[in-house]
Amino acid sequence: MTNLAQTHKDKKQSDLNQLQQQLIALYQKADRDERNAILGHINWFLSFVSPEAKDFWLECQQKLKAIDTTSTALFPLGSVYLTIGAREALEEANQMPVEFLAKHQSGDWGIVCEDDRKENEFSLANGFRLLSAYKTANETKLWLITEADRSSTTILLPSEY
Repeated sequence: MTNLAQTHKDKKQSDLNQLQQQLIALYQKADRDERNAILGHINWFLSFVSPEAKDFWLECQQKLKAIDTTSTALFPLGSVYLTIGAREALEEANQMPVEFLAKHQSGDWGIVCEDDRKENEFSLANGFRLLSAYKTANETKLWLITEADRSSTTILLPSEY
C-alpha cells in the first residue's frame, strides 16, 4: 500500500470514528422518541449500504443500544440464550439481539396483550417471570423470557416454547 493510499485510509477511519462519537453524543442527549428515530434511521441505512458501511452502522447501532441498556435497565438479564430459530430469524431480518434485549429490560414489553402487560408489571415488582413479545423487521414474532430469579433470559420463537 502506498503512503498516499494509507493516508487516505487513515483519514477515512478517523472521519468514521468522529462521526460515531458525534452520533453517540447526540443519542445521549436525545429523549426516547428521538432515540427510536435514530435507531430507525440506522435500520433503514442497513438495507442499502455496502458491506463495509454495514459493519460501521451495525457497530454504531450496538453502541447506542448499549447506552439504553445501561441507562434504563429495570432488572438484570442474567445469562442470555438465543434459540436456533430466533438466531435465524434475527439474521434474516439483519437485526441484533441487543435491540430486543434493551426494550425488554427497559420495560417495553412489546406486543403483549394488556393482561400480560399488567402481569409483567406485577412480576417486575414481585420477582416473577417476565415475558415480552416483539416482531422482527421481517414480521417474525420473538418472545423474550426472563426467569423469576433473573438468572437467565431466553430469546425464542413462540413455536420453540
